[in-house]
Amino acid sequence: MAQRTKPLVVGALMGLMMLGMVHMLLTGQSDLAGWALVGFAALHVLVIGAALLAAVFAARLSPTVRHRLNRLHRPSASHVLTMLAGAGSTALLSHLFVHGGL
Repeated sequence: MAQRTKPLVVGALMGLMMLGMVHMLLTGQSDLAGWALVGFAALHVLVIGAALLAAVFAARLSPTVRHRLNRLHRPSASHVLTMLAGAGSTALLSHLFVHGGL
């Protein structure tokens, strides 16, 4: 049960965060919203890049790092889809609620 609800909740929270940043950027409420979006995207790119580099290093050179990587969380496609479903549905519902659709 927790394997399905945790990514759904995390995705829902990320959806609200992204919606807030985009909304502030589009309405001009904050000059930092654009930098927040850039930072959010850059952090994801850095984490994915670091994970790929660590996997290459582990596969080639270090049995210790390989063992640690085997114990780390690696999201499956269904995990990512569950997070995206949580993010999308929460963003849609909160947007409709705030702007008068529900």
